[in-house]
Amino acid sequence: MLNLGELEELHADIQSVHEIVQSLKARVDGQEIGIRICRNANGHFFYELSHTYRGADAADPEVGVVNSFDSAEEAAKGALRSAVLYYRSMDEGGRWHRNDSFLIQ
Repeated sequence: MLNLGELEELHADIQSVHEIVQSLKARVDGQEIGIRICRNANGHFFYELSHTYRGADAADPEVGVVNSFDSAEEAAKGALRSAVLYYRSMDEGGRWHRNDSFLIQ
């Protein structure tokens, strides 16, 4: 594993460095969702999703979602739970929204 704390100190303008440790894909009712599992300088894992679902009621998809985990496996499970948290197959008017900060690699 890289020493991310040391990499953050290379230049004063570097705010943080995260290591992508795993990339996954999930399919939910035909929508492909990219998942990145990352590790921060503190050794905690978090996820990034390529898409979030916004239901017809327009509930905010990020409210109350924990995104800090002790292992990559826990982060992957958290990502999948988050991806389907607001999804309902019978939700007329709901749709998937692309996360523009999820860069294609």
